Amino acid sequence: MDIRELRTFVTVVRGGSVSRAAEELNVAQPALSRQLKKLEEELGVTLLDRHGRGVTVTRAGSLLLARAEALLAEFAGIGPAVRASDDVVAGHVTLGVPPAAGLLIAPAVFRSFRARWPAATLQIREGISSLLEEWLLDGRLDVAVLHNPPPLDGIALQPILQERMVLVRARGAVETGPVRFRDLAAVPLILPSMPHSNRRLVERAALQHGVRLSASIEVDSIPLTKAMVAGGFGATILTHAGVARELASGELSAQPIDNPPLLSCVVIGSVAAESPRWLVGALAGLVAEEIASLVRSGAWAGGRLVAGEAAPA
Repeated sequence: MDIRELRTFVTVVRGGSVSRAAEELNVAQPALSRQLKKLEEELGVTLLDRHGRGVTVTRAGSLLLARAEALLAEFAGIGPAVRASDDVVAGHVTLGVPPAAGLLIAPAVFRSFRARWPAATLQIREGISSLLEEWLLDGRLDVAVLHNPPPLDGIALQPILQERMVLVRARGAVETGPVRFRDLAAVPLILPSMPHSNRRLVERAALQHGVRLSASIEVDSIPLTKAMVAGGFGATILTHAGVARELASGELSAQPIDNPPLLSCVVIGSVAAESPRWLVGALAGLVAEEIASLVRSGAWAGGRLVAGEAAPA
């Protein structure tokens, strides 16, 4: 397997057909077909399903596509990194963010990253925490912002803040004040399915305190969950920051969970290596700075920094 075969594969998938890829790469179509066949033989899997309208990527092809794109991006950055002078930082790094927190984190991190290291490139990918954990482990991410991750072999985890979870109800709910954790057993809940980080946190707390929760509906999308709650189909459990906008507009209502409180921990994960790339560590530090700045400014509603975090730059 070589870089040319990977580039051919990625171009074919993006274009949806071998003929379009041949035209884009200015290579004869039979030559591209031979490269694809050789790649499939080397890997021992079918990467593309051929049909009259072009090609469709298989499951194995999808796995290769993600890795091939990352390798090609890294390969493209080698020249600029080598040619750069000693005082210029170049390279490519990939950051993973969860959906709700990512709306706060990504713009701030990207703005600072571009200002500090204009010769470097930053790719941002979004996914739920369990998916981000998987991408970190298989090398598709360099740094990720995670909610309540388990210990991960080969991944360095840095707790950055804690958030208090709240019970979210439809607008106009009459309940006021905190709700006891054990009283959640009587509430019809809309929760994500396992292994979503919110579900892991809630189920772990329920097990510890002997509470049997009633998850009447499972929805993995946070925006869809909030829409279902607004529609009166049940309540849900989210961080205060995750629902701050809807609380401010009056679309939803919320009660703190107390006795005991339910706390979610935000953690920065990065690949642990004997010789880590400088830019990976710098990105992790930048993410920590920006999160701390968001908390201190009040933009990250309900967040409390873990003791010992440095002041934002």
